[in-house]
Amino acid sequence: MDAWRMVMATALTMAAGATNAIGFVLLGGVFASVMTGNLVVLGLAAAEPDPVLAARAGAAFGGFVLGVAAGARAMGSLAAGRPKWRERLALVLAGETVLLVAVLAVSSAAGGRPGEILRLCMVAAASLAMGVQSGASRTFGIPGLSTTFFTGTLTGVLTGLVSEGVVRLHSVVLLAGLAAGAAAAGWLAFHAPAAAPVLPVALVAAALTVVAAREAPVGAGP
Repeated sequence: MDAWRMVMATALTMAAGATNAIGFVLLGGVFASVMTGNLVVLGLAAAEPDPVLAARAGAAFGGFVLGVAAGARAMGSLAAGRPKWRERLALVLAGETVLLVAVLAVSSAAGGRPGEILRLCMVAAASLAMGVQSGASRTFGIPGLSTTFFTGTLTGVLTGLVSEGVVRLHSVVLLAGLAAGAAAAGWLAFHAPAAAPVLPVALVAAALTVVAAREAPVGAGP
């Protein structure tokens, strides 16, 4: 596994942690990429009933589904190291960056306190961005990789440790990155809410820079 792919995946994982923290704290208690949590929230909203909360969870779920489809379609059957993989991934991450910049722009214009309609738009855009990232991350060539949801990653770490005595270091790094991204964005959400979306924008832009700066493998084609 190339070190640069791990650096890119870690930056994207931190961005996911940051975006989920922003969604939970500033956008009404929903998550941008944790669809298990959003389905639970949707069920709770139906039980209350709470149509506003249901709309938020629905916007997050719908945005993520569309994003996964878009990311998977954009990457196609390409895999890491194949011709055109880096170029296609760079375009996907650029699109994700645009979506997160839109979230930042709305947050800044609203002073970190958007009304409900704007909040729904922000939830949908953030979840769309995380879905795009999730759809693309399947091509990274890192075993057991996810950059947007981590129950399976944690399960893999624990079962590998108990059953085989093996610690999957890359999974531990990603879990730590998720928590670090969430902690940093959470601090911003509480102390500078309008600026909080800067963090995921910066992290995805950093991942995009890593991809763009990486030289194509010898023999990989144009």
